[in-house]
Amino acid sequence: GIRDYKVTGVQTCALPILREVYEGFVNNYTHKTVIDQLRIRFPSTEIFSIPTGWATFDLVDQYENNLLLDDINLFGSYDESIFTDQKGHQGKIVIHTGALIWLNAIYNVNLRTNEFDTGFNTDLHTIAENIANGHDSLYKQ
Repeated sequence: GIRDYKVTGVQTCALPILREVYEGFVNNYTHKTVIDQLRIRFPSTEIFSIPTGWATFDLVDQYENNLLLDDINLFGSYDESIFTDQKGHQGKIVIHTGALIWLNAIYNVNLRTNEFDTGFNTDLHTIAENIANGHDSLYKQ
């Protein structure tokens, strides 16, 4: 999405481009180059990826479409923002979503029935579940 930098102080017009670059990097480099090569070199070792990076993109999309059910800023404090600085350090909402993705990927936790209270009104379990379900099955555990 595009925001007027002069009005909001935030410019996110590069995010769709960054999403495409990230997807290409994950699919073409991380999966096909790194993981596939490691699987060849270490055939007895299970090697997979966990798609936590997508939490940031999905939460920014929800922020830009006013779908977050919490008072969350794009930039600000750890507890109340998606990013804590211009470098992209993640806020609590992204960290919690990523943790749910990890729980599902490593321990096969069913996010639909998991009762972990994220402290957010936004349904982070569903966001994490959608990300996990959309992850390439060839690179899941």
